[in-house]
Amino acid sequence: MHSARTDPPTQAARWRTRGPLGSLQRLNVQLVISLASVALIALVVSGATLNQILPGLLIAQSENQAKVAASSTGLLIQDIATRMPSEVLLTPELRNTQLLLPVARVAANSLAQGTVTISYSDGSVAATASPDAVADRELRSKGLRPDPEVASEQSNVPLQLPNLQSITLVVTVSQPYTTRQTTLDSVRGTLLFTGLIALIVSLVVGVVASRRLTTPLARLRRVSSRLAQGQLDERAPRSDIVEMDDLARQFNIMADRLSESLRMLQADRDRLREFVADVSHELRTPIAALRAFTELQGDGEVDEATRHEFLDRSREQISRLEWMSTNLLDLSRIDAGIFPLDVRPGDLRDPIRSVVEAHAELAEQRGVSLVSEVPPAPVMLSFDRERIVQLLSNLVGNGLKFTPRGGQVRVTVSDLPEGAMLEVRDSGPGILAAELPHVFERFFRGTNVGEARASGSGLGLAIAKSIVEMHGGQVEVSSSVGEGSTFTVRLPRLQAAQERQ
Repeated sequence: MHSARTDPPTQAARWRTRGPLGSLQRLNVQLVISLASVALIALVVSGATLNQILPGLLIAQSENQAKVAASSTGLLIQDIATRMPSEVLLTPELRNTQLLLPVARVAANSLAQGTVTISYSDGSVAATASPDAVADRELRSKGLRPDPEVASEQSNVPLQLPNLQSITLVVTVSQPYTTRQTTLDSVRGTLLFTGLIALIVSLVVGVVASRRLTTPLARLRRVSSRLAQGQLDERAPRSDIVEMDDLARQFNIMADRLSESLRMLQADRDRLREFVADVSHELRTPIAALRAFTELQGDGEVDEATRHEFLDRSREQISRLEWMSTNLLDLSRIDAGIFPLDVRPGDLRDPIRSVVEAHAELAEQRGVSLVSEVPPAPVMLSFDRERIVQLLSNLVGNGLKFTPRGGQVRVTVSDLPEGAMLEVRDSGPGILAAELPHVFERFFRGTNVGEARASGSGLGLAIAKSIVEMHGGQVEVSSSVGEGSTFTVRLPRLQAAQERQ
């Protein structure tokens, strides 16, 4: 029998519970709970505060009102006594029934709105009264109720009798009708109602706020997911939340840089493939020629003159391989960023003279006139002399190679306010208009150059362009078929190497 086992959760399930989507859902819930908790805490604190403070304030207010009512009742007794007959005031029974009892009833119904007791100083009760039925209904209709929690308040009233004697009456107000309980019930009901409203509003605001916050995050998550899947053109949308908009902007900047880096890597990969293919193609020709020369000489069936011709051609192919390997090494150093520049101030006429002198013998052998035109005053500029010599050697050598016998190669330099301009002009066959954009590409050879197309490495102009760009300058070519070509180099006074420093 096979024991049953539970399969582990799938990656999708784990992603739903632990991934960004689950995190956003948890963020929504946490935000709503936080706002609701704040509303509940505010409600509890408000209720506790009211229960602790408001009842005491209402009781103190009712006690003050009872004290005022007791004093007012005493004043009423004194005022009515001044108009009472002497026999009434002097006779205790009449005084109690005709003076004190009516005053107690009036005070109970209106002044005190509670139980009023009038007693003598010895403690004997003279009269007592509570609100009658009519007053009770009227008071209750106004929300007043007898409040036993309010303490009794007393007031001593001196009463002057006609026989020049005086007695002291004590007016006591107890269980006054107050709105304390009604007010507390109303406040509690209002607090509960407003608390529920605040809770509901907090929930709604929490949901809206969480949606407002997590919706841009969800969009950003989806965009980042698509970007991770290789959709490099995906970008985060703008948001009306400043922080989220800044986050989206920074994400888009990162995505732009990532896309640009990947495009550059892809372009470098494509160029590397083309470079390897071109190198393989270029190396095949001299290697095949050397193999053929070697095999023919190995057969022993060639005469001495033919052998010397094979040896000369082998030397040419070896020189071509050596020149190609040197140029490939320079290009690899340029691509790796380790092609050093020794930039120093100097006269730009000096490397021109050196290059013209170095190529004078080759120009004479080819029957080509090589001339230079330089201004009489020094052309001061900051440059790497060895690299400028290499640049001019490539351009001048290129011109001599493609210029037919009887033609001319002219090298000129001009001192400009923004820098200097070098020109190498030849009277060769020219370059077709469709081929001009590809002149500075590696291993490119034009179709209008005759036998010279088979010589060289096809890397000289690519190296020349790299040297110019390392100096922060520009190189251009203009040509007309049958009239020759002109290579123009512009070098600024502020060199690229100095800017990097």
